[in-house]
Amino acid sequence: MYPEIIQNDGSYALTLEFASGMVSPLILDAVRRVVKDEGARMHLTTSQKIMILDLSMESAQRARELLNRAGADFKFPKQVYQPRVCVGSRYCKLGLVDTLEFGERIYERYSGLDIPYKIKIGVSGCRASCAHSTLADIGFIGRKSGYRVYVGGKSGINPVMGRALPETVGEDEAFKILGKAINLYCEHSNPDKQFQRLSDTIEKLGFEGFKSLVTGN
Repeated sequence: MYPEIIQNDGSYALTLEFASGMVSPLILDAVRRVVKDEGARMHLTTSQKIMILDLSMESAQRARELLNRAGADFKFPKQVYQPRVCVGSRYCKLGLVDTLEFGERIYERYSGLDIPYKIKIGVSGCRASCAHSTLADIGFIGRKSGYRVYVGGKSGINPVMGRALPETVGEDEAFKILGKAINLYCEHSNPDKQFQRLSDTIEKLGFEGFKSLVTGN
């Protein structure tokens, strides 16, 4: 699988991912060189990624090689999405938890994992939910004692608000719940049905059944 994705106008795009939305100077410099040398455009996406647009197939391949050398990670279809992460307690006066560390932990474990369609993850440091955690397939909202976990949310044409699991949990337990939720999604998705999200898995198992499987309660 290659990261060059054809666009509606026939051009190609590359999309770069970043653990917890943190970008290194080396990658920024490589993006600058691609935009300058290949006549491309850079777009900051709503999910904390960088899209490089207006590439030909040949220029996209050259860009991929340059970005690879800079240590860039690319977004591929049908893989766990890079978590959307706010800056959390390390930088924000409202933040209650270190979201950046948790976001990096999630990215290191699940980036590149193949899945039936998509899973979006949000990590917010407080109830302001700047990472839109309640509209993610799996969302985490910081509390003084850990995270409140929300499951089954999604935005789009018919948005669905995620439902909260009953208890605030520590980071390690939140991480375990995430892994169990991803496994259930992969296990119960119908390969013949398109555009399935975690909300479909929850509907199939029932919320109480899903909750019991991911929390053990």
